[in-house]
Amino acid sequence: MKKLLTIVIAVLMLLTGFAQSPQKLSYQAVVRNSAGKLIQNTAVGMRISIIQGSATGSVVYAETHQPTTNVNGLVSLEIGTGTTIGIFSSINWANGPYFIKTETDPSGGSNYSINGVSELISVPYALNALTVGANGFSGDYNDLTNKPVVDGSETKILQGNKITVTGAGTLASPYIISSTATGYNPPVKTTITTSQTWVVPPSVSKIKVELWGAAGGGGGAGAYSYSYNLNNGGDGGSGGYAMKEMDVVPNQPFAVFIGSGGNYGTNAVAPGYYNASDGGAGQDTWFGSVMAAGGKGGKRGSYSTTTVNGSAGMNSIGTITGYADPSQSSILNVFTGLERSYLNDRILTSKSGKGGSISGYSSIQPTKGEHGAVVVTLFE
Repeated sequence: MKKLLTIVIAVLMLLTGFAQSPQKLSYQAVVRNSAGKLIQNTAVGMRISIIQGSATGSVVYAETHQPTTNVNGLVSLEIGTGTTIGIFSSINWANGPYFIKTETDPSGGSNYSINGVSELISVPYALNALTVGANGFSGDYNDLTNKPVVDGSETKILQGNKITVTGAGTLASPYIISSTATGYNPPVKTTITTSQTWVVPPSVSKIKVELWGAAGGGGGAGAYSYSYNLNNGGDGGSGGYAMKEMDVVPNQPFAVFIGSGGNYGTNAVAPGYYNASDGGAGQDTWFGSVMAAGGKGGKRGSYSTTTVNGSAGMNSIGTITGYADPSQSSILNVFTGLERSYLNDRILTSKSGKGGSISGYSSIQPTKGEHGAVVVTLFE
């Protein structure tokens, strides 16, 4: 014979989005037998299911209990604390509607013979949740207690890259992001022309280094052998180029060596005009492991029957390297490590020394090659 059940439900629920919310529902029911008589002081078996969508929808959570009725036939339990099938806290209450289904076995087992389904409606916790934001804030700044200080006296930025402060109300003082930051936006270039140990400034995390090797010196004029066939001294070769970008840390040291230009040769003198000297080679320029090669010196006029110029520095080390062709040009136009269409922002290189010459009883002395250099571009 079918048994009847009269159920009275009282539910208090706080939405799961709040950490302080109880992850459970309070539930009460009065259990009667088929004759309408209260089932008193008796253990009963109950199964509670949460159903999504409709009364016959999918079960998203279920649990079982074995509560004992009191003298009035009343059972009290907390949904979310029973023997569970599923995770109660994972229910997304925003994807409702939801229904609660109760099944009861008056004998205390799991032979559930009494059941009922009813829709879950708004309850005090849920209604309160409509008045607050995701973090318990109404959205009105004036509702806050212990309001944060916004006058700048407590504002601190401890660490970061590429920090930018904009706006008509932004002042250079007293609003300081970092007393040691230099704010390289746009990037700042530093030129180095002497050998030294260069140290990365504070707040710098990336640099680009560009190097130029020194140029070769010009050779002296003279006559090949005893032929009295006077030749000009050869011009020196221009310096090579190297570029590399690298990640760095503040106070990181780099050894810098700036190459010296090649010395000039000497013109030959009478009689014979065959004791001229070659121009010296330009030295390589180094920044850490990056190197721009120096150009070769021009040959003396008595070296051969023709004038022989020095070659440009070509064996540079870097992500991008370059040199001039012809070797005595001051324009970098041959690059390795990038597309040919690339035009560097620094196209000039170190100037080569000029070879000497002799004409009649007058002569023009050879000149020295230009020194190398390094340009460091600082980024934040």
